[in-house]
Amino acid sequence: MQRIDAIIHTSDINAITEELKQSEPQVANGDARLHYVRVKPDQLASLSEHYTVLAQSQYTGTGTAARLYQQIKDDADLLAMYESVYDTSPRMVDDGEGGTTTVTPPFAFGMLAESAVPVPASVTSRQGMEQLIRLGLDEQVDTAIDEIEDPIQRKIVRNWFEKAGEWERDNPQFVALSEKLGLSAEQSDDYMRQAATL
Repeated sequence: MQRIDAIIHTSDINAITEELKQSEPQVANGDARLHYVRVKPDQLASLSEHYTVLAQSQYTGTGTAARLYQQIKDDADLLAMYESVYDTSPRMVDDGEGGTTTVTPPFAFGMLAESAVPVPASVTSRQGMEQLIRLGLDEQVDTAIDEIEDPIQRKIVRNWFEKAGEWERDNPQFVALSEKLGLSAEQSDDYMRQAATL
């Protein structure tokens, strides 16, 4: 079952549902709150009607939270809203020995447990193509294939891309195309995990 991890923001404490009041992790500053949730896609759509979704990503196991927090770091407006609730600036604190020391809070206020999700051995070509579209890589495929220097290898990869019914994670053509699209081995694993849910 597909799950989405999200960091949501609200500035109206009266709008918080009982379920969210009990959710962990969360952080508050006055009436404003941040919540880290893992929900079904339809539940996230419902939350989006009442709260601001600062970041969201399909749960694919280890690394999901890092992707969420990176989305916030990469957007100045989201970062400002995030830091209005959770202050990440360095501060001086008593060191317990008569002096002070500077402490910088971790950027992430919290996360839900993550476990390594197995990498699917294969996905259908429809799932693979849909994931390329979702990542915005679909229009780069032709260029990536054209950049393969060996003409035989280039033709083999193009034939595989256009005619394969399944895309196997360990298939040399999948590996070659992934590399040309700039995906690391870890990103290719995540690609397969996400594609398998489509």
